[in-house]
Amino acid sequence: MAPNNGLLWRLSIAVFLLLLAFCPVKTMDAPDWNVCVVDEANQPVRGILVRESYQNYSAEWQGHEEDQYTDEHGCVHFAPKAAWISPLKRLAVIATSALAGVHASFGPNAYVIAFHENLSGDDVKGGIEYAWKGAPSHVDSTLVLRSH
Repeated sequence: MAPNNGLLWRLSIAVFLLLLAFCPVKTMDAPDWNVCVVDEANQPVRGILVRESYQNYSAEWQGHEEDQYTDEHGCVHFAPKAAWISPLKRLAVIATSALAGVHASFGPNAYVIAFHENLSGDDVKGGIEYAWKGAPSHVDSTLVLRSH
């Protein structure tokens, strides 16, 4: 009996697509980020805790945090964050996120905050608290510590 070339072709395509569904793809979770912390007199502040919080809501179920303390110039550097996620997992995460309805979040999201005792500083650009949403690949931020 001769093999069915049409069936073999369809089976090959199905196997290829299945393998492709499990093949991880690189996704950016947070940018290359330089952060400097200053006081209200615009002087650098050493030893302040700066936290980078990030999550790609279209690729992972949980968020991440990295903490660093400012150096003698009041600055820290956060390296870019990337994850390798398969298309199948990405679809599962997006479907799960969509179940949140109007409270759903999608795509990459990252922000930085500084705090020490009763002082804190947010990244405010143009009067709005800044959150990174997938671009640009590099961000420079200055956080002003204020009493809260």
